[in-house]
Amino acid sequence: MAASGARVLQLRSVEFARNHAVKLHVRSSFSEADGTWIREEDQRMLEKALISGVTHTVDENVYRVEGATAAQLFGALADAAVNVDTVAQTGREIVFSAPERGKTDAVLDRLGVQWSLREDLGQVSIVGAGMRSHPGVAAKAFATLEELGIQPELVTTSPIKIGCFVPRNRVEEAVRALHAAFELDSPEAMRAHG
Repeated sequence: MAASGARVLQLRSVEFARNHAVKLHVRSSFSEADGTWIREEDQRMLEKALISGVTHTVDENVYRVEGATAAQLFGALADAAVNVDTVAQTGREIVFSAPERGKTDAVLDRLGVQWSLREDLGQVSIVGAGMRSHPGVAAKAFATLEELGIQPELVTTSPIKIGCFVPRNRVEEAVRALHAAFELDSPEAMRAHG
């Protein structure tokens, strides 16, 4: 979830804890609530926790590039120390998101490729380790967005995440609807994550 836009924990701390089997205790600095323990999930938790959460980022720079191979493009971006998030390729077109506009634009200009940029998108992601073994998660997510009249511009998937790039001004609405659709406020969901 940290890698998908949740701003509760810094991504590197989560990676370190996972790699060294460290349990994390996340608590609010504004209340005395118990908080949440983050640890390796066992089979019982995976069965309960189909979707762990809905995350979002509001500002996404989504590039469409033609005229370079993936190796040329991402090699040049890596040489310029540009972090790339999402990558999708269809035929000769490569689509990716990157947070640093100035450096990315400069690399694309140096490569002499055809490119365009969308700056009006945000990303909404549903995250959960149990979704790969449960059919219908994507169907529910897309139906929820369709009910709002939101058509994602780009969709990426992994075994634990579905990321939808939607108009920036609809991100909050999409987050609330997906949160409700997957019943993340239900007592069962709270017990599975708490």
